[in-house]
Amino acid sequence: MVVGLGFAAPAQADEIYFTSGRTLKGLVVEEHLDRLLISTVDGEQVIWRHDVDQVFFDDPERNYLYLGNEALASGDVNSALTLYQRAIQLNPSWEEARDALRRLDDRQRRMTGAWAVEDPVRALQATWGLTLSATEDYPVIAAVTPQSASAQGGMAVGDAVAAIWGESMGYRSLAQVAERLLGPAGTDVKVTIRREVAVRPGTVPNTPWPGFGVTMAPDGLTISEVGVLGTAAGLQAGDLVVALDGQPTRYLPLGQARAAIDKARTAGLQLRIHRHFLMHRPTSSS
Repeated sequence: MVVGLGFAAPAQADEIYFTSGRTLKGLVVEEHLDRLLISTVDGEQVIWRHDVDQVFFDDPERNYLYLGNEALASGDVNSALTLYQRAIQLNPSWEEARDALRRLDDRQRRMTGAWAVEDPVRALQATWGLTLSATEDYPVIAAVTPQSASAQGGMAVGDAVAAIWGESMGYRSLAQVAERLLGPAGTDVKVTIRREVAVRPGTVPNTPWPGFGVTMAPDGLTISEVGVLGTAAGLQAGDLVVALDGQPTRYLPLGQARAAIDKARTAGLQLRIHRHFLMHRPTSSS
């Protein structure tokens, strides 16, 4: 997902070609199973994938990643592998492309071992100790079995499952999300959760506000350091901040973000974060 910056000139934008023949210039800021969110000069627009013929990204490596994802979705594993590798060659530090390659490896392990479950939602409860609930966008964790692998890994009630191996889990069925989380016991899976975190002044006496620092990393506004107050609120270094008091940070410059955080020193601040977990798939809940 592209976050953090808007664009000034259409020539520096991605281009979407529709099946109807029309085109649209903008920045693809979110990619989901059934839709794309595009930032244009007229604001953000939702574009349905069934209306899209092709997308050409301004960054060459993102073109390879997009085409790799399309190939994998159609079952063309060899083409997906080649395209992901090409994206990594162009940008070796790009974690999103590396996650896509790991997602492909994960799929191959499942296929090689003929791994499958009849009821993924129930199997997720039995093995991970997770109960998911559907919402209008991302599935939310409704219950976590105490002492289960999920609880010990740090997942909590209210967390939304935002992505698995970097692939959005938005607007999917619970069965689809559960199936992606599940897999051969002992294998790894990278889960990105969305969490609401409240930072309140005065919760820890004699501690300075805000108790955490932010920087602008490649993925967007990121927690760079955490002090006593931030730790008490549950923040961790590396958390991606996607909203401040309900306002998305997608186009928020670092200086404005820091000013907004400082301004909230009296009333406190609500953060929406994304956090990555590298989980070892369990055999059963304990």
